[in-house]
Amino acid sequence: MNIFASLRQKISHYSIKGKIITVLWITLIWTLIRLFRFFETYASNKDSIEFNEGIVSSILIIIVAGLFVGVSLVFLWERWLRRMAYFKAMFLIMVFYSLMFFILFTLEQGMIKLSNTNQTMDVEVLALKFKEGFNLVFLTNYIYWLVITFMTILFLFIRDKFGPITFVNFLKGKYLRPKREERIFMFMDLKSSTTIAEQLGEERYFNFLNDTFSIATPGILAAQGEIYQYVGDEIVITWLTQNGINRAHCISCFYKMTALLKDKSNYFDEKYNAQPQFKAGLHFGYVITGEMGIVKREIVYSGDVLNTASRIQSLCNEMNTDILISNNLMKQIDQKFLDTEFKSAGNITLKGKQQEIELVTPLNND
Repeated sequence: MNIFASLRQKISHYSIKGKIITVLWITLIWTLIRLFRFFETYASNKDSIEFNEGIVSSILIIIVAGLFVGVSLVFLWERWLRRMAYFKAMFLIMVFYSLMFFILFTLEQGMIKLSNTNQTMDVEVLALKFKEGFNLVFLTNYIYWLVITFMTILFLFIRDKFGPITFVNFLKGKYLRPKREERIFMFMDLKSSTTIAEQLGEERYFNFLNDTFSIATPGILAAQGEIYQYVGDEIVITWLTQNGINRAHCISCFYKMTALLKDKSNYFDEKYNAQPQFKAGLHFGYVITGEMGIVKREIVYSGDVLNTASRIQSLCNEMNTDILISNNLMKQIDQKFLDTEFKSAGNITLKGKQQEIELVTPLNND
């Protein structure tokens, strides 16, 4: 269990680090939007706005707002949207947003209007400034930042839909034109899936798969993997070759996922009376990568390496092992980053192939 605890700690650290970076990005973007809004307002109302006090209060308030919304969204609201009924989650978000906006708007008005006076910012003064500010300007700002908030939520949802790395590639237009690149692919298939499906029934089996992938996904992210596809009870993970061989990420990914699932074995026993176990096949080579589709666009990989990796994975049962790796890929990896030693599984002629390929498997496959 010490190994599991250490792994949980590393993955938790990675996950929290990623969330903190997301919060900081939200805060930065919101600050830039607020500065643009301030300069736009100042340009048309120079006589009624003190520049220094206005810009300082704008920056301070929006940093607080960005951090508050970012933390709330990443650590709380996103969970609501995933687990609650949609309208209930949106209602709670609206309540949170409205309370935050009323408080921060009042503080900003107080900071601006009291900056050149000797008044102290007590409750009565703040109430007065809120009453003075509750007008068309207030309503316009409320709606403006409400739209920004929902656009931020939508942006994060789209990012989650495609995956962080794939989403960035979409924004950059990296694959508008097909590119040839070298990649590692890992095909992972659930063991005894037919038996488990018959045992659980369709709906419970769907929930079983959803729980399995949800629990295992932090291991993929920690190993810098990109989720390419979910195909029933199979998941396909890919890396640019240099990223995958770095610190043996492509292989450690399998063991991170396996350890996370083992750590939740009691949960799976109590809820499903079944344990998720994967078998995996890994290979690397050149593919053509590009965006495909009109109504539903996605990044697609085309190349023989995918067929080869899939067929390697299909041999796991026959060779009584959980993971098989092409020896050509293993030669690229510094095995000092692996806790498991590997041995040759021999030269195999894959179905539909003429040339043999040497495969390796864990020395102790327990």
